[in-house]
Amino acid sequence: MMSKKLKALPFLMFVFIAFAQAQVEAPVEIMWGEEYKEPRNSALAEFVGEDEEGFYALRLGTGSGIFTKEGKIIVERYNKKMRLVKSNEIKLRYKKKDLNFEELRLINGKLVLFSSYQNRKKKTHYLFAQTLGKKTLQPKNDLRVIEEIPIRSQFQEGTFDIEFSKDSSAVLIFSQLPYQSRASEKYKIQVLNKDLETAWTKDIELPYTDEKFSIENYRISNTGDVYVLGIIYNDTYRRRRQGKPNYKYTLLTYSQNDNLQPEYEISLGDKFITDLTFRIQRNGDPVCAGFFSDRSSYTVRGTYFFKINSDTGEIYDSNSKEFEFDFLTELMSERGKKRAARAEEEGDEKRQAELYEYKLDELIIRSDGGAVLIAEQFYIQTLNNSYRDLSTGAWRYRSENRYYYNDIIVVNINPDGSVAWATHVPKRQVTVNDGGYFSSYVMAVTGKAIYLVFNDNGKNFNRDEDDKIYSYNGSRSVVTLAEIRPDGSVLKYPLFSNREEGIITRPKVCKQTGRYEMVIYGERSRSYKFARVRL
Repeated sequence: MMSKKLKALPFLMFVFIAFAQAQVEAPVEIMWGEEYKEPRNSALAEFVGEDEEGFYALRLGTGSGIFTKEGKIIVERYNKKMRLVKSNEIKLRYKKKDLNFEELRLINGKLVLFSSYQNRKKKTHYLFAQTLGKKTLQPKNDLRVIEEIPIRSQFQEGTFDIEFSKDSSAVLIFSQLPYQSRASEKYKIQVLNKDLETAWTKDIELPYTDEKFSIENYRISNTGDVYVLGIIYNDTYRRRRQGKPNYKYTLLTYSQNDNLQPEYEISLGDKFITDLTFRIQRNGDPVCAGFFSDRSSYTVRGTYFFKINSDTGEIYDSNSKEFEFDFLTELMSERGKKRAARAEEEGDEKRQAELYEYKLDELIIRSDGGAVLIAEQFYIQTLNNSYRDLSTGAWRYRSENRYYYNDIIVVNINPDGSVAWATHVPKRQVTVNDGGYFSSYVMAVTGKAIYLVFNDNGKNFNRDEDDKIYSYNGSRSVVTLAEIRPDGSVLKYPLFSNREEGIITRPKVCKQTGRYEMVIYGERSRSYKFARVRL
């Protein structure tokens, strides 16, 4: 198999943009919808899509986790004024058998429901598609099989995943075939057009065992080309963090006519690639970007960027650079900055400043061929506490999971791969045993700025620059709008008080619904409502 290595590149100078604090009225218009009671044992899962009459939302039943695919499925339709027009609970049945919910999307103007069924007798796992009436939200009588894979045993079933091109004109059915210990990694890809007709399909067997290969991401272009991002490990021990990297990234490509370079090996030598993602430009060329570290796979020292010519297979506009010291230490304490400065002076790589546990969420392709990276600090801390039961005198143990969704970093990359600027959006969100249900952020991109919306502590609008950042913990919170301007400066505005509106905003299910518009969703107990925000 052909491959092409991406070598480490010289580091460049870094432009540092300071955070700007503002306490003025947000430059937005907020229109609230009516308040409703949500169906029992359900929670909003996602916005499905929007058409000329309004938008569609999906609710799933809540089980032992947040959602369960085997339970309640409710589809809702709202008009432009965010009034609930229709709500319908769907019973997924096929020949008196319960189906599992997979996906609901608005494709080519139609609501399409994907479901699956495991036929143990035939040892086959089926994937179905059918349309819903947009007025009734009822399934139509057009259920059909669009994919099937074998079942080896109760614990070796294989899975389906469904991805859509940016314009939803192409659909990827990615079938992970049942796991076999020490066997080659196998999967199947099927590409459908906007009418859900098969364009092409391919069975894949890689020269790597399942233990030494993991799939990170896959995408499909508007023209139906498929890209699979994976990690190849040197051995079966995947969790090595120190020393030298024991893994490398690879980008696998597939097309109907096999006219693409089949594989790109991505390497930065002895540096750790700590995160990597990619998007596909309008011209079909993949754009890849991520972070690297000098010492481990969970810290960040700098960023890198490159593009791939889908016609020639050449890598171009590739660049990597270390973040500048001021950016790496901006949110540190004074004591921490001094330790980091001493490590820099002494050349002590093990103690030099790096960012910790940042998850790369977004790669935005600029119209001029550049890109913007957005990453959030996220980690989970598990605490096991022991305490004495006063009624019995016995010792008991309690486990507590703390979810940290903290600062956001934004990196603006020029078309040639150099970095224009990078900046922080300070944020603290720490919650316990809730999966971060009300944490994180929602993003909206306009021609003038990038907007981030998240739950915040109101005290952060009355602090000096050097004061600590107060943590959101669910009580008396305000919803904050952070505006990242083209020069990298950041302004923060309080949008509204969750307490005054009688809800708590859930950023993970909010969504940009137009070039200058987003929909905000909030709930408290069983009450919920939407707000339309015009930017």
